[in-house]
Amino acid sequence: MAEEKIELVPYHAHTVAPTLYTIDFNGSQRQASGIRYRLGHNVSDGPVAHKIAVDKAAAERRLRRELEVAQFLETRGGELLSKCLRYNFDSSPVSTVVSYRGRPLADLARDPAGWPLAHPVRRKIITDLLQAVELLRVSSIVHGAISMDTLHWDGSSLQIVDFGQAALSGEYPDGRRAHHGDDVVAAGRVIYHVHVGQPPPDDRAALRRQIEEVQDIELRDLLLRRDLVAGADIDYVFAPDPGQRPTTRDLLNRLDRRPHGVQWQQLLGKEEAVRDEFRGLRGRQARFRADYTAWANMPRNAGRQATTWASLPRPTSSRSSGEIAAVVIGAVGVIVALIVILAVLL
Repeated sequence: MAEEKIELVPYHAHTVAPTLYTIDFNGSQRQASGIRYRLGHNVSDGPVAHKIAVDKAAAERRLRRELEVAQFLETRGGELLSKCLRYNFDSSPVSTVVSYRGRPLADLARDPAGWPLAHPVRRKIITDLLQAVELLRVSSIVHGAISMDTLHWDGSSLQIVDFGQAALSGEYPDGRRAHHGDDVVAAGRVIYHVHVGQPPPDDRAALRRQIEEVQDIELRDLLLRRDLVAGADIDYVFAPDPGQRPTTRDLLNRLDRRPHGVQWQQLLGKEEAVRDEFRGLRGRQARFRADYTAWANMPRNAGRQATTWASLPRPTSSRSSGEIAAVVIGAVGVIVALIVILAVLL
């Protein structure tokens, strides 16, 4: 371990004056796309990478785009997205510091002792990936290069790294139009690789056949939705048209993220059914009160004395009082369960 102090500007600072930033380097280095990565740790920011532009012309553009993404995200991103923390474009060579955790999934896949991954780990990686890409979607960012190399796993959570080619507001740095579906199809290939243990076929027909006929239902139901009556796709992660691909919000809704297999949409449906029961009960009570009020206000000479309780109109209901009580008790239970689940999620 070697501690160094480097002059860098905080990414959110209103001034461009650099300040000293301390990194305890661990000796690990790598180089890719003209950028040298020196890995280390900062006491406040945790695991970081000091990125140094070796090939100034190409690498500096990538480092500047990562700074723009960080400024675009502001405080959003948490642990799921690697973000530029500090920079110095006046130094020679130019450099930045980014949050940088774990090791690439590609490295894990090359380790026969730990690959394929256990089911709980696969599920956590897939969930983190979809949540991270969904965060990018709502922030109008497209990563554009999601792969086994740009996804890092530290044993507990996933992180998307290297935003040097990311698109902001629908356009990549080279001017090409960007679509959320670009990240969806890339994430789909990673999901297939993580779930199956092997990379997906490059041939589209072979990949479709694998998903429909060979792989398990869990993977098929996540990546493909079909209208069985019409015999057509509702959406498909690998559809040629990005507009025919599901959003990451759709994919997250399909994942079983609740205990005992309870899906979010099922929970909402049950809540709505209980609300319908309440509305029906309220309606029957209102009709009974209206009928009783009309009888109570009836003048005596209009035949009120001749009216008996037995002749009073009663609310029509297909349910007994015991059934109604059971519905009320069940409704209270569901509402309490909803409050507990939402508290855990939020």
